[in-house]
Amino acid sequence: MPFPAFVLPRPRFRPLSHLALLVCLVLAAAAGPARAATYYVDAAAPGGDGSSWVQAFTTIGQGLLAAQSGDVVEVSGGTYAETLSTGRAGVTVTGSTASGHNGPVTVKAADGQTVLSVAHASTWRRLTFDGSANTQQYVSVVRITGGTPAFEQCVIGPGQQLLSVGAGGASFSRCTIQGARRGVNYGQVVTINAGSSAVTFDYCLFADMQFGYIRAHTASRVDCNNCLLAGFSGYVLYSSADAAIPGGTNLRNCLLISNGYAADYLIWSESASAAVTLTTCLTQPRSPVDMSGAKYSANVTEVNPLAPGSPRLLHGRRQALVNLGIDDAANIDFWTQVAALCKARGIKSTLALDAADNVSDQDWSTIQTQVNAGNEVAAHSAHHVVLTEKRLLTITYAGTASDAAVTVESAGTAARTLRLTAGGATVAAYDLGSAAYDTIGEVVPAIAALPGFSASLITVPGTSYTSARVLSQDLDATSQALPAGTPVTLVRNDTQFFEDEIAVPKAIIESHLSAPGGAAPYTCDSFIYPFLDVDAQVRQAASQAGFTAARGGYEGNYAMGGFWSGPVPGGYDVLEMWATQPGIILGRHLDATTLSQRVSALLEWAKFTGVAIALFSHGAKEYDLDEWRALIERLAADPEVTFGTLQDLRAFVAANAQSHDGSVYVRTVWPDVADYRPRPGSPLLAAGSPYDRVMADFAGRLVPAGTLPSVGLYQLAGGQPSALPSVLQLLLLGQ
Repeated sequence: MPFPAFVLPRPRFRPLSHLALLVCLVLAAAAGPARAATYYVDAAAPGGDGSSWVQAFTTIGQGLLAAQSGDVVEVSGGTYAETLSTGRAGVTVTGSTASGHNGPVTVKAADGQTVLSVAHASTWRRLTFDGSANTQQYVSVVRITGGTPAFEQCVIGPGQQLLSVGAGGASFSRCTIQGARRGVNYGQVVTINAGSSAVTFDYCLFADMQFGYIRAHTASRVDCNNCLLAGFSGYVLYSSADAAIPGGTNLRNCLLISNGYAADYLIWSESASAAVTLTTCLTQPRSPVDMSGAKYSANVTEVNPLAPGSPRLLHGRRQALVNLGIDDAANIDFWTQVAALCKARGIKSTLALDAADNVSDQDWSTIQTQVNAGNEVAAHSAHHVVLTEKRLLTITYAGTASDAAVTVESAGTAARTLRLTAGGATVAAYDLGSAAYDTIGEVVPAIAALPGFSASLITVPGTSYTSARVLSQDLDATSQALPAGTPVTLVRNDTQFFEDEIAVPKAIIESHLSAPGGAAPYTCDSFIYPFLDVDAQVRQAASQAGFTAARGGYEGNYAMGGFWSGPVPGGYDVLEMWATQPGIILGRHLDATTLSQRVSALLEWAKFTGVAIALFSHGAKEYDLDEWRALIERLAADPEVTFGTLQDLRAFVAANAQSHDGSVYVRTVWPDVADYRPRPGSPLLAAGSPYDRVMADFAGRLVPAGTLPSVGLYQLAGGQPSALPSVLQLLLLGQ
């Protein structure tokens, strides 16, 4: 349809002179479009209208209330105790870069409060959102409900839940999302429920998630480009069966390390409508256990993956300490061989010695030689028994007497006699102090040989343990009826049992060995729980016996910083250090490439988490000398890992804790030693797939469109000069 014709009326005013017209044009040009306002915020200011640093607002909330679309709220370094929410679109909130105001900006909300709620299009730059004061599990640090906000160089965390992205989606560039504080509880800590909108993470660090995971539920697509995802003890990414992400969750050029401690997969999608694709990513095995297991569920695809070897980063996140050891008196000779391999690499090792079990004079001489070389001997109970098992034997009477009974008589805490009676008479009495009946293994067959009586040892399912080797003097005093056909269980006296199995082996070791150089007796301060079995009562007994370091098993403590539960920091108990067998976690008789990849995954987990752990084995049938040789060679090749005795590990934990309660040490602050830049020669360098837009890496270095990016957070290796971006590049980046 043609536009209607408009007829201009004759002007009723006199035309401007040429000079007046020129003046008007100059003034109009000078005025230009309306200028955006900048509002200043400084917690240390006396307070004003926000028009300058001198008149700065004292809260960010004041700036948000004053700002209109297109305005900037510039925030001076400091901590702001408030909760923020957007009121209108088009506002930018940024940490200041001005001299004197360019310190870190931290916004910290109170318990139960979301630090930042976003419902409008807005930009957030160089800010830290801290939810560490919160104790409520379902309160997010940052909650997005609309507006497609953009976050640049921000830190989100710590907190219970870190980030919730709702309708409208969001974009994140060069951000750090870290510090989930849910203890050992599984749960989503990053939630993506963006409906039909996209969510993008470019060059972002996800770290220290404990057992939290990213839940991708709804979005048009989710993109993680050049991200580092590390420190997820459970799943990294999970989509439930009802998830709907038509464009999929796409990880490109990402590095995944130190993940999957206790998870079936690293990435798990149960939905056919939420496929996950990893393109040119380096994904290490689940660490530090089950490294041979699957990394992904069926709906996850890898495209051109990098070999899961060492990423060769410049510096790990935290200090890692590892103890190497051999268990049991029966393996003393094997320990000397492994100790020789360790010595060649400058590593000290530990022998777990069940000190009352057939240790000959020659054995003690061999052990002394190793002690002189700086190695450690730890008590391993006296007779290699399960220290948490209280039952010692069961007795069953099958005769006709109605008064059958069993009585254990003691002198103090030590049992002296076990008496069986029936029909008013003593059937048998055993002198528990005699050589013939001084162990449970000798008493049980003697009882079983009596007419009308049977007896059995105690076993522990899943182990080779029986109570046969427990001293019979450890029986608790008792007098019990023996109803016909009903088994009766006799238990230990805890005091006597712990004396015999925890205190006595310490005394035996110290009486046979001297400290290196021979000028003083050897001090045995370390204990290793047989069968890796320990509880609070056993730990207390070890402490009371004078032990200051002890090794448990898979349920022991590994993270020196502990796991946070809300605002409460976790601790590291040096009387229950984490330990496992290399043959179990790495596998047996591996080719060199596979072994190197799995050892790298183990050590990256160790360095990212900040662990003090032990690796041990028994004899050659469990992990032979060639396997130990190959393992030690690869462990020692990492200069960032420190090796030591159990006492060395304890001393480091104690020296670097901020507080302690008995044997439990709490460390809440870590030195900032991480450097995730690749070393020269790293497989990450120029190994990624290109983008069709200009990107900026974690350090701000521009990555032009079409060029080969590196994998992970940084484009160039550590130590290379960082060129300043040109004006043209900056303009391109903003497109």
